[in-house]
Amino acid sequence: MCDVNVFMLKNGVEEKILENVDLIEEVADGMHLVNIFGEERTLKARMVQYNNSEKRMVFQPI
Repeated sequence: MCDVNVFMLKNGVEEKILENVDLIEEVADGMHLVNIFGEERTLKARMVQYNNSEKRMVFQPI
């Protein structure tokens, strides 16, 4: 599986936003995330890091 955990970087601190994310889509006001359980989040953010070996993605607010 290639599901990733998504974190938001705020003031140098990473906060876990959503686990097991399967779908990431760019939308007009940021990024829309959906995990394998159907949970959804829309973030007003941009991606700053993706690490496949650690299965993690870091976003920063815009």
